[in-house]
Amino acid sequence: MLSKWLTTVEENGVRVETVIEKTDLVEGDVLNGSVYITPLTDDEDDKIDYISLKVLCEQANGEISVIGKHSFEVVGTIRSKDAEIMPFEIMPDERWVCGVDERLIFQTTVIFLDGTEVEEVGYISYDTE
Repeated sequence: MLSKWLTTVEENGVRVETVIEKTDLVEGDVLNGSVYITPLTDDEDDKIDYISLKVLCEQANGEISVIGKHSFEVVGTIRSKDAEIMPFEIMPDERWVCGVDERLIFQTTVIFLDGTEVEEVGYISYDTE
């Protein structure tokens, strides 16, 4: 089943959209997608320091651990019309297998040059069968 997923962060005159191509992963799949950055104002100053993508495992007791991550600075990206596009891939491993009361969280964090951090999260799944 192909189930695309999108999160949107709008802050400091920019929109950052993270699109995951497939949220229900099975063994052998790669978590991939793209981050789109679109300026919402005519201000040409660079506003984003970097973007961090994390896969987190939330346990039943509320404890959260990082089990996958990818980050990039906004330099030398692909442009399409008004947006900058940054493709990404994160390779799952055995830590992605969740127990009954655990779940996987995908977190996009945008860190702006002024120190502001904005996070957006969604849920994904990984199965070895």
